[in-house]
Amino acid sequence: MRHFLLTHITQTARSHRTTSFTPWFWQILGITAFLCLGLVSDGLAATTISPTSLTYYAQQGATNPPSKTITVSRTGSSRSTLTASDNATWLSVSPASTSMTTSAKLAVAVNTSGRGAGTYNATVTIKTGTWYTKTVPVTLIVSPTTSSPPSSPSPATSTVTLTWNAVTGTTISGYKVYVGEAPRLYTRTITVGNTTSSTVNSLTLGRMYYFAVTAYNSAGESAPSNEASKTIQ
Repeated sequence: MRHFLLTHITQTARSHRTTSFTPWFWQILGITAFLCLGLVSDGLAATTISPTSLTYYAQQGATNPPSKTITVSRTGSSRSTLTASDNATWLSVSPASTSMTTSAKLAVAVNTSGRGAGTYNATVTIKTGTWYTKTVPVTLIVSPTTSSPPSSPSPATSTVTLTWNAVTGTTISGYKVYVGEAPRLYTRTITVGNTTSSTVNSLTLGRMYYFAVTAYNSAGESAPSNEASKTIQ
């Protein structure tokens, strides 16, 4: 009986022995915890991209359309690395890398030099922090070159009458009619006052024209309406 009690006491003492950790263990544990907290913080930050797609309109052989801006917004207060890249030779995005906290802007430009008429598609890839990656589709529409009319005799022209619905819910000063020979590339602006129709003259027979209307008042000008097109006959 005495031998049994001594054996039991010895085994109990061994089972309660305190484990000893060296200082380097706690340093590694602290660094690991710091990294984990950083990753969690980065993952909780919500990122938004605006706009979510880009479309450019150009005419073959003409100047490049204006560059556009992508705005990257992010919640949270920690700084993050933002990288951007594209996958087409006619497309460029800058800066390729920057540091941001809550907001950053990217300039996206297209180069139509040597491009034939047609539709081109590419993407801009945006990455923030460790986890967030977003692709923004980019479309480039190049219209055919419009040949210059002969100087003599003068080309025959005609007119087109446009009508549109009046703006409701706000007071306006008038409307502006935009005219061009390629989608969203307007070369003429006609201020028509507060009326819902207008006659556009000096349109060359056989050519296709594109039209859009905006409303304006003392606060500024609205976005263009849906585009209409017509071949002059």
